[in-house]
Amino acid sequence: MMQIVPIVILGAGGDALVVAETVRACREAGQPLAFAGFLDDRLFGQEIAGAPVLGKLSDWDTLDPGACFVLALHKVKQMHRRKALVDSLGIPADRWMTIIHPSAVVARDAEIGPGAFIAAHVVIQPRAKVGRCATIRAGANIGHDAICGEHAYVGPNATLCGKAVLSEGSHLGPNAVIVDGMVVEAFAVIGAGSVATKRVPSFEVHFGVPARKVLDIVR
Repeated sequence: MMQIVPIVILGAGGDALVVAETVRACREAGQPLAFAGFLDDRLFGQEIAGAPVLGKLSDWDTLDPGACFVLALHKVKQMHRRKALVDSLGIPADRWMTIIHPSAVVARDAEIGPGAFIAAHVVIQPRAKVGRCATIRAGANIGHDAICGEHAYVGPNATLCGKAVLSEGSHLGPNAVIVDGMVVEAFAVIGAGSVATKRVPSFEVHFGVPARKVLDIVR
């Protein structure tokens, strides 16, 4: 009999609810996963959508040693701090679970890192790379040879065109696009519906069509 892996979500906000539903969908599709609950520093001891908040983030090593984790702590313009927080927990690489919705289409030669979350109806094209703990939300398209870095976030229906790069901790808003071969550098933000047609420097927020700088992110 195949062993069932308990999945614990780090964070208990809206993104965490999406991840929880995806874990349940994976289980219904026959994957050996079971949603065990959340860890959250503010909501520990509560119940969210019928599931327990099992403790604070730092309590991860008190749980069942067979439990694996997936991240739902994305916060726009705060990802440099969130990534540092997650790294400080010291969770081993083999305890991060990659979650891919059964309706997603992932090319055979695409690379998906540990702890990545791939939501419903996502398409990941050949030779694309999705980094550790990255989040790809529903309906997004990751083009051929595109790179989505560690802790990066691709919003619903957003697109990385061929060979585009969304670097570490950066955010691509809903329905936004990075055109072919363009690079969004670390911890930058591309706003909803915007189109990045040139390189976007680190720690900048860009909006519009074409996207232009509107502010700097406080480090």
